[in-house]
Amino acid sequence: MFRFQNTQHIYEIGGVSFGGQPGTRRTAMIGSLFYPGHSIVEDRTHGKVDTVRLEELINNLESVIDETETPAALMIYAETAGAIVSYLNIISDLTELPLLVDSPSPEVKLAGAKRASEMGLLEKLVYNTLSVGTSKQEFEMLNEIGVKAAVLLAFNPRDFGVKGKIYLLENGNGLLEEGLIEIAHRYGIEKPLIDVAVMSMDQNAGSALRAIIVSKAKWGIPTGCALHNAVESWSMLMRLKEKDARIYRQVDISSAAIPIMAGADFVMYGPIEYARSVFPIAALADELIRQAISDI
Repeated sequence: MFRFQNTQHIYEIGGVSFGGQPGTRRTAMIGSLFYPGHSIVEDRTHGKVDTVRLEELINNLESVIDETETPAALMIYAETAGAIVSYLNIISDLTELPLLVDSPSPEVKLAGAKRASEMGLLEKLVYNTLSVGTSKQEFEMLNEIGVKAAVLLAFNPRDFGVKGKIYLLENGNGLLEEGLIEIAHRYGIEKPLIDVAVMSMDQNAGSALRAIIVSKAKWGIPTGCALHNAVESWSMLMRLKEKDARIYRQVDISSAAIPIMAGADFVMYGPIEYARSVFPIAALADELIRQAISDI
């Protein structure tokens, strides 16, 4: 195992710590709510959900958090401004966990950030994501709202490898005028979380594991990924899934431990329903690393 020589920044967001030396802290596990196809959503346009089932999911999540001593956060996905506002109104009454606002639309994410500000929830809000495609106007709006925490997506469309990810963060790699980290700081992001961009198995997904190590060694900024994306895009596994769906589920759940063994500070593990299976695996990986570094 390893210990990073530089300072490892720890950011507290909504009572959960992100970052630090592997083996000295638990990895934060981030699960998704209201994702496309989520059966608890009754109206995706207006953000109407089955609140009874939602409360069951939250209660189950918080039980496994306590049982495994694993920190957690929730990713709130929405497709309209009305939906993100509704989701935040509902979820804020059910949990104190950090909330990541997520959407393919900047307008929707900004609406979520604005609503969180109105509700006094900015201290537990994470804007997901800022990337090579984020406009100056979006950065300016975030700064105006007062968002302090955001995920920086190290996706480089010109280079899916480690260098492409790191150079995008460091100097823009010809895609941005300066590095994404510096841009985010300039617009008021004080608590960046680096997502090393696992897009699909065909886009060099494995490079994200080494990028986690390089990112933490270079900047000490909390770094993680969604290896789940590679699992669900792996053609071999999809063929096996047709024969036995349990195989896919087992691999998907187990994959959550792999970034942890590479030093990740957070893992986006997919649907919240997986928490009961994923968290014990994450806790095992964290405990093994704790033991492995005990005499370093």
